[in-house]
Amino acid sequence: TDLQAAAPMPAGAVHIDKLALILVRDRRQLVARSRGKLAFFTPGGKRELGETDEQALVRECMEELAIHLACETIQPYGVFEAQAFGKPEGTVVRMTCYTSDFRGELTPSNEIEEIRWIDSACPHELLSLTGVMILQDLKAKDLID
Repeated sequence: TDLQAAAPMPAGAVHIDKLALILVRDRRQLVARSRGKLAFFTPGGKRELGETDEQALVRECMEELAIHLACETIQPYGVFEAQAFGKPEGTVVRMTCYTSDFRGELTPSNEIEEIRWIDSACPHELLSLTGVMILQDLKAKDLID
């Protein structure tokens, strides 16, 4: 898998470990926005105790997007690390990203207020730092416009 990293993080940094689903359709990436928030993020979330990456990703996608991932199609995409959005300086998010096919219709659920398909022209201020890194990676791989 590809490893994308920002500048080295300070010793003693707090790490947030997250999983995310990279969905690309018609050369645009799916992002989501939580209720009451301004920024869009790559759908996914944190593992619950004892969950594998696959189990957590399947659960989060069902909770946030009301879709069923086709487990046999889940593939690693890459890992992205950066300062966590809206967290104290030195809080690092490590986002392990996967691609997957799914069943169902994408529907914002639970805390998700809006989903949007974006391309590389999306204003970076609408995204988290890892979101910008993922968007740039997708563009560099010519997967999005």
